Amino acid sequence: MRLQLFLIPFLLTAWATAAVAERSVPTIPPAGQPIRVIIDTDCATEVDDPFAVALAVLAPERFLIEGFVAAHFGDAGGPDGIERSMVALETVMDRAGMPGRYRIKRGSHPLRYSQVAEPSEGVDFIIEQAMASKPDDPLWLVCLGPCTDAAAAYLKEPRIKDRIVVFWHGRTNWPKKATNFNAYNDVKAARLVFASELPLVLFDTGTDLTCPVEESERTIRTRGPLGRYLHEIRLTTPRYRSPTKGFFDLGDIAFLLDPTVAEQKIVPAPAIKRDLTYDHQDARGRMLRVFDIDRDRTFALLRNKLAEAYPD
Repeated sequence: MRLQLFLIPFLLTAWATAAVAERSVPTIPPAGQPIRVIIDTDCATEVDDPFAVALAVLAPERFLIEGFVAAHFGDAGGPDGIERSMVALETVMDRAGMPGRYRIKRGSHPLRYSQVAEPSEGVDFIIEQAMASKPDDPLWLVCLGPCTDAAAAYLKEPRIKDRIVVFWHGRTNWPKKATNFNAYNDVKAARLVFASELPLVLFDTGTDLTCPVEESERTIRTRGPLGRYLHEIRLTTPRYRSPTKGFFDLGDIAFLLDPTVAEQKIVPAPAIKRDLTYDHQDARGRMLRVFDIDRDRTFALLRNKLAEAYPD
């Protein structure tokens, strides 16, 4: 009996290692092939989220958008952050001439406990759409903010692992630490997603996606009510007007629209420690890491889509 009890921790460790070894590595569909997506965004927190959402809705040939989930943005948004993200999403849809076209659900607040899903209509929506998918045609959950809703959906329904791909904007200090606003806003969720069996794409780039105000004035503001709205967001704060301001999340959508705008590599998926450092000795299967995105081609994609929607 004592021997059996002694062996239990080792058996559990072996089981966990075998489980994560089965984690499938996502393959980015080639450009032109439609992708079913839910976009999970803390849309009210930064200027880059509306730019990303705009590019997505302007590319229906690529993105079969099942809907959006409004995400929290930690202490910066407080308890009203999710509602603020809802309003921001609805505003983008209104400016794009698409009010009511897509379902928009409220996401969850940050995880309080590592193994307990925070409930929300957004999490239930993710599970519903994932379970309606097939392993050879998975749902892509694009998390532009914290990965809270991905973690909560997995906790509530682990079977989604065979029917979903989590695409998370990490923009971390690879390979040392997951130092990013999105990770800080829900450390428990970030640790869980990396430790899970969820197929994972880490979008680990975007810092160089800057755009001088003069450029957006010339190439974005003139393109209909949506382009005018995107440019005018930049004028609301000195930080957004800065030529060094990054439009980070725009890169996620640009890369999914055209995978040749950035580099990608299959790497071991490290565990994340409580202080957000990567533990490469405790690899949790493999994942796809995206890096070195092309700044000019990224903004060209947005300009071209706006020009198609709002020609001269």
